[in-house]
Amino acid sequence: MPDPQVLYVVTAVVVLALIAWVVAVLTGTGDAVDASKGGALPATAGVSGPPPSESDPSKTIPASPPVDAVADKKSAGPATEVASTGGSASMGAGSTEVQIDVEEEEEPTGPHALILISAVGRTDPGLKRKHNEDAYSILENHHLFVIADGMGRHAAGEIASKLAVDAVTESFEKGVRASWTPEGSLPKRASLLRNAILLANERIFHEAHEVEEYAGMGTTVVAGYFSPNNQRVYIAHVGDSRCYRYRGTSLTQITKDHTLGAAGIQGRSSSVLSRAVGVEERVEVDLTMESPLPGDVYLLCSDGLSRMVTDEEIGETLGAMKDLDACVAKLIDMANARGGRDNITTILVRVEDAPRTSSKPPRT
Repeated sequence: MPDPQVLYVVTAVVVLALIAWVVAVLTGTGDAVDASKGGALPATAGVSGPPPSESDPSKTIPASPPVDAVADKKSAGPATEVASTGGSASMGAGSTEVQIDVEEEEEPTGPHALILISAVGRTDPGLKRKHNEDAYSILENHHLFVIADGMGRHAAGEIASKLAVDAVTESFEKGVRASWTPEGSLPKRASLLRNAILLANERIFHEAHEVEEYAGMGTTVVAGYFSPNNQRVYIAHVGDSRCYRYRGTSLTQITKDHTLGAAGIQGRSSSVLSRAVGVEERVEVDLTMESPLPGDVYLLCSDGLSRMVTDEEIGETLGAMKDLDACVAKLIDMANARGGRDNITTILVRVEDAPRTSSKPPRT
């Protein structure tokens, strides 16, 4: 008969082995359940992010936000808060903020003009460039003013800026529509202005892919669209061509440059554009709405002016010279006197009080 102590030892060993096996089984099952619920994932499964870019690495705008860098030039500066394509646009400084990204009725237009608009524009090649790659247009019948500053090799920038100005003109004069419109409702006039720049983007992008010499070309655009009968101005821009407002004795930059510098990047690349018309298939257009006052002067310009002449000097010149022709010539001369490193284009728009017409019958 076996020794009872031996039996006890054997039994204890068997029981311990059984317990260890049960624990191992239960632990393995728990891990399998956790994995089936997503608690345990392969190392690569937990990494999330945007899909790889399909854009051509040779393009001037990388696909990855928040900074869509465009290769060429340019500088930054403060601006009134603006919103892109489907976003909101705000009234200018000192005005009540008005959101225009929601469905709303078009503002009623009065029977008489509340303000009068007069404008003068001029472009100059500067002292360093062989070609003038700036273009501008003044459409008096539409109270529309636009400047484009092109860029590209083999003088393609000259083609891009002309295509942009021509497209904006055709959009307003012939009602041509862009094939794509971003989501979000805008007032009629803001929508018309945005459409014109989207049409320009489509035209330039198409030509850049059809003609090898035009590959990579693009342009900045800044435009002001005035409505005298309801005392509004809509300002649209892409790039670093600017719009300023001179009121009283103060000069305010309305637009915000689309440059790496404006996005907080310092150094030699700070002047590189982060957005341009025609470089990508679609483009965001920033819109601002203001209520112009009699006495205001709006300045639209390419960076050939804003990079050579300080805001303070621009404001002093606008305050000292009342003749628009002479003032435009003076600003361009100042830019050239500082070296004229780029093409220079300037449009000045003066806002004046319209004569009031009485609705009362004449006295007899």
